[in-house]
Amino acid sequence: MYFLSLRTPAGSSGPPSPEHMAEMGKLVEEVTRNGKLVTTGALGRRDPGGFAVTRQGATYTVDEKPTAAWMLGGGFAIISAPSRAQAIADTRRFLEVAGDGVSEVIELAFGSSHLEQAQ
Repeated sequence: MYFLSLRTPAGSSGPPSPEHMAEMGKLVEEVTRNGKLVTTGALGRRDPGGFAVTRQGATYTVDEKPTAAWMLGGGFAIISAPSRAQAIADTRRFLEVAGDGVSEVIELAFGSSHLEQAQ
């Protein structure tokens, strides 16, 4: 099973310290090596170029005014876990290192062959 984890940090504490980045690097290296982490990336500040497209019936709206949540930045990860319970455990471990914030975890609904071809 594959899961998409979207992390939004709590508040704005500035850039991480070199020590924190080193600790995160160790975790990322470990979970990549053991096959739990497929890929990661940054969700940079989504102001001024960010936007949302909403469809309701035949009407589409584009919101180019970032909300407070958009301003927080954050990151994403695609993780591989055999179960929802394991994905929760892995996310909790990640947050122990990453710090306060929210990681929204969504199960991805596509066959593993798509990811295997990309690796």
